[in-house]
Amino acid sequence: MQLTLRDFFMRLPLLSGIGLQTTTACWHWLEQHNDLTAVTPAILDQLCLEMAIPANRTAALQTQLFSAAVTQRLQTNLTHSGCLTIADAAYPVALKETYAPPVALFFLGDLRLLQVPLLAVVGSRQPSTYALHAMRLLLPRVVQHHIGIVSGLAQGVDTLAHQVALAYRGPTIAVIGTGLDHCYPAANRDLMAELTQHHLVLSEYPWGTSGARHHFPERNRIIAGLTTSTLVVEAAHHSGSLITANIALQENRNVLAIPGRVDSPNSVGTNELILAGAKPILQPEHIIEEVLVDKLP
Repeated sequence: MQLTLRDFFMRLPLLSGIGLQTTTACWHWLEQHNDLTAVTPAILDQLCLEMAIPANRTAALQTQLFSAAVTQRLQTNLTHSGCLTIADAAYPVALKETYAPPVALFFLGDLRLLQVPLLAVVGSRQPSTYALHAMRLLLPRVVQHHIGIVSGLAQGVDTLAHQVALAYRGPTIAVIGTGLDHCYPAANRDLMAELTQHHLVLSEYPWGTSGARHHFPERNRIIAGLTTSTLVVEAAHHSGSLITANIALQENRNVLAIPGRVDSPNSVGTNELILAGAKPILQPEHIIEEVLVDKLP
C-alpha cells in the first residue's frame, strides 16, 4: 500500500501517540527527499530510522498509518470539513517557513483569505476598558485597508478583534485549539458560526477533539506563523499572549504592542515588549505600514 503525500499528511494528526515533534520530523524528512511522491511502508521505515523517531512512536506510525480505522476516521473528518496539507500549493508560504508548521489544517470557510495581507491580534482574555477603546480606535482603519485579522476566538481581545473585522466588512481568520465541532468559549458559538460561513476557521486538531491545555500554546504558533506582524493589545507579565509574541520573535516576525499604563498589571507585558524592541503602536498607520511594507507606493 502507498499513500500520496497529501494523504499521508492528512492522516498524521489522526494517529494516537503521535504529537507535534513527530509530525514535524516527518515533514522535515520528506522536505529533504523532495523527489518522493508517495509514502510506502518501506519508506516509512526509512524515515523513522533516519529521523531517530523513538520506538514507541515508530510502532504507532507503522501500525496505524495504513489501517482501515484511520482511513475511516479521515473520511469522517473530510465529510465535515476541508483539509489543507503542507503538500498543497495553497498552503501559506509564511506558515511553511516556521520551525514547526502544522502538516494539516482542517478548515471551514474560505481558504482564499489566507492570500490577503494578515495581522495577528492577541491580548488579554479580561481586557481593560482602555484596551477595548484602543482596539476600537486603531483597528477599523487597518481593516479598511483590506488587512485580514487573525486571532484565536478566545474571550476578550480575540473576540473584539474578530468583531471589529466583521463590523468593518473585512476578512478575519480564527485559529482554534479544538476540533471544528467544538467552540471554546461556548459563548462564541454564534461568532464561530458566522466565521465558518463567511470567513475562515482553522484547526490542526481533527473533528471530535476537545480542548486541552497544551493545545492553546500550539495554536498560538499558527496564529503567529500565518502573519508577518503580531499586535499585542494588552498582556500581563506571564500571559499567553506573550507566548504568541515570543514565537513571532523567534520566527523573525514583527511584534507590535499598544503601550499601557505603567501602574496597570495588564500592561506589564506589552510595556516590557516595547522595552525589548517591539514597535509601539500609537495610531493605525503604525500597523498598516508594517503589514503593507511591500505594498505601499
